[in-house]
Amino acid sequence: MNSRKLRYTFHALSFSALLGSQIPCFAQSPPNSQNYVVSVRDLKMDGKSHAAFDKGSRMLAKGDTANSIEFLQQAISLFPEHYKAYYDLGVAYFRLGQVAEAEQAFQKAIDITGGNFAPPQFGLGALLCQRQDFQHAAALLQRAVDLDPASAVGKYYLSWALFGLNRLIEAERNAEQALVRNTNMAEAYLLLARIHQRQQNGPAVTKDLELYLKLEPNKDSARHFAQRIQEEMAQSVTAGLVGAIHP
Repeated sequence: MNSRKLRYTFHALSFSALLGSQIPCFAQSPPNSQNYVVSVRDLKMDGKSHAAFDKGSRMLAKGDTANSIEFLQQAISLFPEHYKAYYDLGVAYFRLGQVAEAEQAFQKAIDITGGNFAPPQFGLGALLCQRQDFQHAAALLQRAVDLDPASAVGKYYLSWALFGLNRLIEAERNAEQALVRNTNMAEAYLLLARIHQRQQNGPAVTKDLELYLKLEPNKDSARHFAQRIQEEMAQSVTAGLVGAIHP
């Protein structure tokens, strides 16, 4: 597997693993005047829309992704400003590999709330990272993290975007802050390993991978990525020695 393909696979795996977990992605930002506007919108929702959303959201949480879409769409048809239903719809579409539909749903949730609800911005920012549009992703994700500074997922995605821009010190800081907020976020350790690898910090890479594998001991993909990073580090050291001997 060449390095470009490996990087793409790494990004896709990390994104799907996190976005597929609805609870951390759906973290609300602390109460403030902007959220009050969102709350007023919630009060306008009728009972039928709320019931349809609850059913669709529960199905999505249980992994019944395809069937959740019908109820999320029903909630939206009953209440077109149902930004949470649009967000969940974006998550559902992504899980099904329908990236264009996911992007549209996330953007609709952002538009409805005027950018005052962080989770869909995390989702859209991660899609931009997957597309390697890191410049736009970083700007969007920074605004979302400002809305919800306690979000581990937001810090992780922002770190990913900064890593893509080769802003390694900032990327490292945000990945570490993600882990302060959620010590069990294995993907953040994998991202840190990539950051430290680019910084040529071998001991840090080894520590990152040890912690990553401790959290993901039974996943073949985890062992594969850890092994691949270790091989790349060894190849880098070997190349450096050869260069020193034969300048």
